[in-house]
Amino acid sequence: MTDRRSRGKSLEESVATIEAEGLDRFAYVIVDDHASSAHALVLTRRDGVWTSFSTTERAGVEETGVRTDEELSDALDDFLRLMRLRADEDVIMSRIREKNRLAHETWRASRDDRPGRA
Repeated sequence: MTDRRSRGKSLEESVATIEAEGLDRFAYVIVDDHASSAHALVLTRRDGVWTSFSTTERAGVEETGVRTDEELSDALDDFLRLMRLRADEDVIMSRIREKNRLAHETWRASRDDRPGRA
């Protein structure tokens, strides 16, 4: 399902959307050289098509997630969708980390309350 908020946007409009939605808190590169961008979402022109992918901790291409589009507008639509998914994933992971932290604190407190513990 395509998000209609980004349909047919230009490069400038897409960057403005990324900033307006606070997605710029995540590393991303559009068109520029991504060689030094670790853990980033990248959209660039390769071999005549628009290509999006994520980079690894060493700025290498995460080959399993490479996506291509012939038209820039389609590539931007997809790129914005991927950026929004990254934000959704960040929210979910934050919730999981918080639940794990609380569980650890509860476990730790239960160990400290055992008889014979000072």
